[in-house]
Amino acid sequence: MNDFEQPQATGGAISEKSGQLRLDGRNEKRVAMAIPVCLVTAKDLLFAYHAITENVSPHGARIITRRRWPLEERPRLASSSGELGTPARIVYCEPLTNGNYCIGLRFPSAITDWKFT
Repeated sequence: MNDFEQPQATGGAISEKSGQLRLDGRNEKRVAMAIPVCLVTAKDLLFAYHAITENVSPHGARIITRRRWPLEERPRLASSSGELGTPARIVYCEPLTNGNYCIGLRFPSAITDWKFT
């Protein structure tokens, strides 16, 4: 199993910390947080796609973007000022009614401080 793979949930997961069953299949709590971010692809290193987080956790984020992203694409996530550069994997991309898209990112390493700007 590589850094991006995770076990498939079968209707829920038991949190190691609390021992409670989570029916959403997540092991980490998401926190609602709107942070301006940039996504950079390996194909276009000179262009950053501006986006904003909707909710975050140490190993993932839900992000609103103007671009449709293919599943399994691996952009780098950076703060709007370019401070943070962490690899990510697109795990879903859903169209929104306003023409934007909502993407789910998965990180191989935990982001412990989401308070960057």
